[in-house]
Amino acid sequence: MEACLSRRALTFLIIATLGMAGNCAGAAPKKGGNASQGVGPARWEETIRKFEAADAEKAPAKGGVLLVGGSNARRWVDAATYFPNHAVLNRGFGGAKMEDVLHYTDRIVLPYAPKVILLNAGGNDLSSGKSPEQIRETARAFITKVHAALPETRIIVISLPPVRRAAETPGGLDGLRAMNKLLGSLATPDKKVEFVDLFPAFLDEKGQHRAELFVEDGTHFSPRGYETLAGLLRAKL
Repeated sequence: MEACLSRRALTFLIIATLGMAGNCAGAAPKKGGNASQGVGPARWEETIRKFEAADAEKAPAKGGVLLVGGSNARRWVDAATYFPNHAVLNRGFGGAKMEDVLHYTDRIVLPYAPKVILLNAGGNDLSSGKSPEQIRETARAFITKVHAALPETRIIVISLPPVRRAAETPGGLDGLRAMNKLLGSLATPDKKVEFVDLFPAFLDEKGQHRAELFVEDGTHFSPRGYETLAGLLRAKL
């Protein structure tokens, strides 16, 4: 009973911590944005169809590095320039949740047969009320689905970052660390699944949120933030 209450308390804390971030990153855009009408993954159908139309016009090369996830992935529009020795394809969309990425795996992941997948999702699931354990299991389902079709593909799971809202909420960073520990548990000894923890690089020597690595909202990465992330990923690629 105590463990159950502890998990509930952790989930509540993280939701409260990420509530502002979820409102600005996870909510479906208004008319004219990149989300379709509907609920759940269906709200991204229009965006996914645009990806498919672009692929039909010019098919991306297979065997590259695929970046997929929510708004921090989507906003990294020049990701390819950070990795000149790799063919990088960005398929980040909207404020996608981990469950959205899983839902569209057959359409915007598997067709590219990537050698490496950079998975950047989970924060929007938390802010919508999913428990850390549910998010870990959704990520596990994504990994299982990918490896069933592409057993040699490496998957790099990127942790949730220490966003400003968490840093300003008592216990907020500890809540995110607990979530990241669950995601990190998915890493495998053969390195087919690896985990990149953003906390050491995105906090200063006093353990404080590094504002210069984020834009004004304290949630999305600044150019310096993306450069820092790229440095961590280069070590894996």
